Amino acid sequence: MTVEPIRDKKKINQLYQYLNGGNPKYALIFKFGINTGLRIGDIISLRADDIFLNEWSFKEYLILKEKKTTK
Repeated sequence: MTVEPIRDKKKINQLYQYLNGGNPKYALIFKFGINTGLRIGDIISLRADDIFLNEWSFKEYLILKEKKTTK
């Protein structure tokens, strides 16, 4: 069995809307994964301090070591 990525932008948007309707937390995780290409295990391990500076302003970059590939 092979797993293929979803390439159709319309289907990606439909999935995002579905997730956002149920629980916005899952929609945010989905959107973050789509835009970064990270695996779910790497996304889940992130903390707010990894992404935000004080007063909720974003850091300019994020450095992390992927669990599976160790890159």
